[in-house]
This record gives sequence, structure tokens and C-alpha cells, in this order.
Amino acid sequence: MHVTGLYVAGTGSFALEMIEYARASGHEVVGLVELVDSSRVGGQVHALPVVGIDAGPGTAVLGLGGDRLTLWARLAEHGWRATTVVHPAAHVSPSARLGEGCLVGPAAVIGAAAVLGRQAIVARGALVGHHTRLGAGVVLNPGANVGGNAIVGNGAVLGMGAIVVNGVEVGAQALVAAGAVVVRTVEPATRVQGVPARVFVPA
Repeated sequence: MHVTGLYVAGTGSFALEMIEYARASGHEVVGLVELVDSSRVGGQVHALPVVGIDAGPGTAVLGLGGDRLTLWARLAEHGWRATTVVHPAAHVSPSARLGEGCLVGPAAVIGAAAVLGRQAIVARGALVGHHTRLGAGVVLNPGANVGGNAIVGNGAVLGMGAIVVNGVEVGAQALVAAGAVVVRTVEPATRVQGVPARVFVPA
């Protein structure tokens, strides 16, 4: 469904990309919602007016930064509604299910019977295998690859080019570093890196 009167939430470096994704998907972008710097409200960014979070109710698509679920909770308190945006250059299986406010970038692939929780992001070139479940607020950065029958818990983040092999679970709020290869369960709120991925231990 195309949305008229869509706002991009945030004015950071990701904003232009979100504007372009939304427009490519057939949505009309009419402005940006500033979440942090109130001095930008009333101005323009990328030739679009910037409004404050209290300008709702409206419809918004959030960008890539920050704790997505916390930010969406703030938006919802002010009457903003989430919109799912799927870039036309992405492939989403007809049997996949996408929650409210998901963002699927160009060249991303969502496999058969995959399930994306609300406000999940599958960035450009990322892959979600068949029967895989992404929790709410999950972020797959560009080129991340989650195999079939895997589970990625709420709020987990996979870095660029990270791989989760078939059938493995990544716990909620976990961070998988760029280029890591996950071959066994990652516990919640854990940071892993390397090939194969191991728990990060600061030097």
C-alpha cells in the first residue's frame, strides 16, 4: 500500500537513503521528524520540512540508527504510525510475513515462510532464509546473511556481511560483528566476532 504524507523519522546521515527508498517504493515523502536536535525543527533537510515529534499524529518510517523499539515507542506516544517500506529491487517471498514498520532495502531477499517482527530492518543486499524468524527491532546491516530455520531475537544487530548458519539462534539484544560467522547459539545481550564467531573479550 502506498502512503501519502509519509515522514522519515530522523535527520541524520541515513535520512537521504530512507527518503530515496520510500520514494522508490511509491510513497510520497512530505517531511522529516526530528527526534534529537530541536534546533532543526522548522528548518529544511534535503529540501523537506523538519517537524518535531509532537507534530503527530502522522505516518513515519524510521531510519537505521539507534534503538529502534525505544524510538518507535516515543513516536507512538505522540500519535505517529509505522509504515512498512519494501524497496522494489528487493525480493520478498509471497509466503513471508512482515510486521508493522519493517524496512527492506534494495537487493535484499526474504525467503519462503520467513517472519519479520515489527520495526525489523533488512538492509541492502541482506538475506533472510526460509522459515527464519527475526524478532522486533532486529537490524541486518548490508550483506548480512541469515540461513534457513534460524532465529534472531528482539533487538539483535548483525553487522555488515555477518553470517548466521542454518538453524542457529541469536539471542535478543545480541551484537554480531561485521564479517562474523555464527555457527552455534549466541546468548542474549552478547557480542560475538570472528570466524567462527566467539564472544568478544576486551583486551
